[in-house]
Amino acid sequence: MDYSKLVDEYIKSSGLSLATIAERIKGEEGIPIDRSYISKLRNNPKYPASDEINRALAKVTGGDPEKLVMAAYIDKAPEEVKSSLRKVSVYENFLRYILINKPLNVEFEGEENISDEERKEAEDYVNSPEFFASLSESELNNLLNDVVEDMYKNDKDAYNKLVVSLGKNEGLIAESRATYNSNTMTRIPVLGQVAAGLPIDRIEYNEGYTLVDPNLLKGNEGFALKVKGDSMTGDRIHEGDLVIVAVQNEVHPHEIAVVSVNGEEATLKRVKRQNDMVMLLPSNPQYEAQLVPANQIHIIGKVVEVKFWPA
Repeated sequence: MDYSKLVDEYIKSSGLSLATIAERIKGEEGIPIDRSYISKLRNNPKYPASDEINRALAKVTGGDPEKLVMAAYIDKAPEEVKSSLRKVSVYENFLRYILINKPLNVEFEGEENISDEERKEAEDYVNSPEFFASLSESELNNLLNDVVEDMYKNDKDAYNKLVVSLGKNEGLIAESRATYNSNTMTRIPVLGQVAAGLPIDRIEYNEGYTLVDPNLLKGNEGFALKVKGDSMTGDRIHEGDLVIVAVQNEVHPHEIAVVSVNGEEATLKRVKRQNDMVMLLPSNPQYEAQLVPANQIHIIGKVVEVKFWPA
């Protein structure tokens, strides 16, 4: 749901006046805010509120704080990443719906030796956030894909309830099913970390794998790198995010690249050539551009997607 529409929904559902909401946010959450600002938030604001204000607003009106924060992130994101963020939002809602409405069953070896208490303990664990948090990204992709596919094929009522619960049409759910279907994805390695502040030594070892849409790579090899630092926050790339990289040795000036400096270091920046020099450009204004001789630069690949996951 769009940010402003969600704010409006929370306000209407609360039955509170804007003045009362403002007073409660100030009194209960310690955040000074006036009714006119809240009114702007529900009417397509130029900029959504901060995370702190969004959480306070949702709490006071009885809404979902994290859902409002996510809606704000989507609203503020550049157009080229909004579709990915929306898919992340739907993906998280899949998990929430499954935990509440479609508990997972547990199969045991030696069923006759399992007590009712042990069975319940195991089933409680595999339907807990802790269990899902313990899975790798590819394991979580595969599990949720299997659950949704099974729901789609064998329990249309549950599938339709999922569609309704997300407030989405079936086309978007089908798109998400296709997006996270392991049979249509390409597995690429995660190769350590890449600095998004000062360059760090290149890390060549494999930390695991992740799944990506092969269309993003356009026939090239690919890999993923974890972001470390904050020099690319102007492009909404933060520490802990996973950047998907298509291997190629040239990029356009407006594209974000992973580059090697002197064959020893890797960094995440925009690249702009100026005769025999290359400028490495951060998007966080707190950092200065670096000017490096072109013969010391090797472009490793182009960033084609950012996965906004916690570190």
